[in-house]
Parts: sequence; structure tokens; C-alpha cells
Amino acid sequence: MIGLRPDAVVTWEDGVLTIVQRFGVHTARGLTPRIAALLGELPGALVDEDELAERLLEAGGTDQEVALFYLAVGRLRPAFVHTVEYTGEPLLKVVPVARDAVLEVPDLPADHVVRLSRFALVRQDEGELVVESPLARHKVVLSEKAMPLIAALSRGVRVGEAPEALCHLVAARVARADDAEDTDPALRTWEFHNLYFHSRSRLGRHDGPNGATYRFRGELPPEPALKPLPEGPITELYRPSLTEAAAGDPAFTTVLESRRSVRQYADAPITVRQLGELLYRAARVRGEIKAPTEGAPYESSNRVYPGGGACYELELYLTVDRCEGLDQGVYYYDPYGHRLVTLPARQEDARAMLALAGMSTGGTAKPDVLITMTSRFSRMSWKYTSLPYAATLKNVGVLYQTFYLVATAMGMAPCGLGNGDSDLAARTFGLDWAAESSVGEFLIGGAPA
Repeated sequence: MIGLRPDAVVTWEDGVLTIVQRFGVHTARGLTPRIAALLGELPGALVDEDELAERLLEAGGTDQEVALFYLAVGRLRPAFVHTVEYTGEPLLKVVPVARDAVLEVPDLPADHVVRLSRFALVRQDEGELVVESPLARHKVVLSEKAMPLIAALSRGVRVGEAPEALCHLVAARVARADDAEDTDPALRTWEFHNLYFHSRSRLGRHDGPNGATYRFRGELPPEPALKPLPEGPITELYRPSLTEAAAGDPAFTTVLESRRSVRQYADAPITVRQLGELLYRAARVRGEIKAPTEGAPYESSNRVYPGGGACYELELYLTVDRCEGLDQGVYYYDPYGHRLVTLPARQEDARAMLALAGMSTGGTAKPDVLITMTSRFSRMSWKYTSLPYAATLKNVGVLYQTFYLVATAMGMAPCGLGNGDSDLAARTFGLDWAAESSVGEFLIGGAPA
């Protein structure tokens, strides 16, 4: 049984048949109008290709035209939906989601055991229950009758028990008939969530929208460029002269070559003046807040480091143990006013933040100042589809490097961390975990002699 997705658009013009789907375009030339008319009926339909060939003959088609029809079906097969039936009703449908999706159904021995791929995911998608995998260029739409089979695949099912269905699941790469996932070095090292995230945040293996879609425009207002300041005592920070800083800094190549992750600190802590200079040079808002326009329907700002779409979703929170001129505690950094706002965090939470940061260095550092980067996720997801979180992590890396370079130029001890506790950070800073939570951590202190 073959067909096309309901959202497929088939056109016939100047002897060229074109099938347009979410993920790409397929074309076929040299067809006759009768063949084009039959293929134009396939969106949302499921028919046997031999039945179509019979209809072609009944409509006056020649044997040569029938041969051309089968040739066209073979060439266009990557565009088709393939269906497996059970008791006369669809059991499952294998639906292409990528331009180069080719379904090669294997002929497996009856005693061969098939298991569900460890990368397979069962979820609801637009009112349908689907199985998908980052290894696949198809998704499998399941009927209720297919669920016992999917559940049984966790332990393994012999091909003879459901040969057509199992062979199609293997062809769609949501099930496996060998041990490649456990023996192939390229697959063995992947965890499910990492490979799934990789495949869904880039083009090529899914049929979802991608890029600047503004999908919430007209439904939800975009978040402002600046987060409303929390209540609390204000600490104004030092604003350095950039001219003097540039004159006193080492050469750029020297800074790049001497950059290191430093996890030991001087006996004397850094000063609040140094901390102010670091934040001013690395993370402040340096330009005006631009109002929404038709082309950019959200507020944006200009900052020291680059940020995707000028969304600047990252926020900075400081947990301070040692800093001359600044009390121990937890602070929010206001990048526009260049100041710190003291937060009412519990002492035990602040200690836990610092202890966890030290553990993330393998226990080699006793942090003086921890800078936690959080993301206001809606700033990115209001504009972008598929890639918002991946873009946020790229922005975190950009800010890491900016802190590294400025701190190195200033003779400080910088160290980016690879892990953190988002729940602990949300509790410490008083945040809604789903709306804003931690995505990066950075240590700063005085460089040892």
C-alpha cells in the first residue's frame, strides 16, 4: 500500500510532476497526463499500486504506460507513505520525514528476533501516536492495535509472529534486527537524549519547522529585552575606562595563548572593583534597547558578546564567598544599570551552590565567586522553532569565552564549569524552573602568584 502525507501538494505542469512536502520536493519527468492524474490522488490516501495500474489500463493506458507508471512509483518511493494492515485495517504507517528517506524493507528469517531501538521514542504528535528515532528518516504512526507489539519489542519478538510489521519497523530504523547499536563505536557512545536533541535541533532528520518562525506572534507577547529587576539592596559597580583598559591589556594573541582554566586562587580575594570591571567588559548592555518593529517584532539590545537573534536570553547571578568590598551572598547582575541586586537566598542554598561548583572541578577548587548563567527560554522560543535550546547553549559558550578572555587580560583566575544543578539554582535565585533556569556556570577569583 502506498500514499502521500495529507499535507503533500501534487502539481502537474509542463510535463513535470512535483510533490511538495514539509521536508522537501520530489519531481518526475516524462509522465503522461493519466499517470499524473492517478498520482495526484495520493495525498491522504492509501492504495495498492497494482490497483492503480489496473485503473490506468481501464482508463485507456497502454502496457508501455503501465511500465512507465511503475518506474515513476519506484523513483518517487521516498515520498510515499507505506502502510501495514491487520485484519483489513491499518496497523501502522511508515511516513517519510526527510528528503532522502528511502525505505528498504528487509526479508528477515522467521526465527530472527527483532527488538525496539534504544533510540526509539513513542509520543503523541498532532493527535497521532508515533514512534520516531534520531537514526530514522521516517516516523511510524501507530494504531491502537499496534501497541502490544511495540511493548513486546522491548524484550524481543520473533519475525514469524508479525513478519510484515516487524520488517517495516526495522526498515524505518525504530527497531533493530542486529546488535549494531551496541557494537558500532559511533552509536555505542551516544545516549538517547543527546542524539535525539542533536537530530531535532538541526535540519535533515525531522519534518518540523526550523528557524525564525515567530510561532507565538499574535498569541503571546514577547518577553522584554531586560528582565524586571528583583527587589533588594543595590550595589553600584565600578565602570572602567575602556581606553585605559585597552592600553593596559596584553596583546590579543598573548591573551589567547595564555588563557587557561585556573582552579586555585590567591590568598587575597578579588575586589569588588575588579568584579565590576570584569562584568562591565564582558556582559553589560552597551547599546540602547530597541523597540519592536515589523521586521523585528521584539525588543533587542546590544551587548559586548554576540547573541543569536539579539535575543540575549542569558541572565547572570553571582554567588559570592570571598570578594573584598562585597558581602557574602547571592546577587543578580543588572546588565543595563551595571549593578548588583542582593537576593534573599538562604545561606544553606548559597553554600550548596559553591560546594557543587567545587565538586564540578573534581574537588580542586574552593570557589570565591560563582557566576551562574540562566536562560529566559521564552526569549528564544518565541522567535525560533527547533533550535532555541541549541542556540542558547551556543550563546553560553560565547559568554564563557568572553569571560575567559577578559579575565585573562585582567590577570584573574577564570574557569568554566561543565555541570550544575538547575533545581538548586532555581531555588536559590527564586526562579520558575521551566521559565528560567541555569544553563552554565563560571568561576572567577584572584590568580595565584
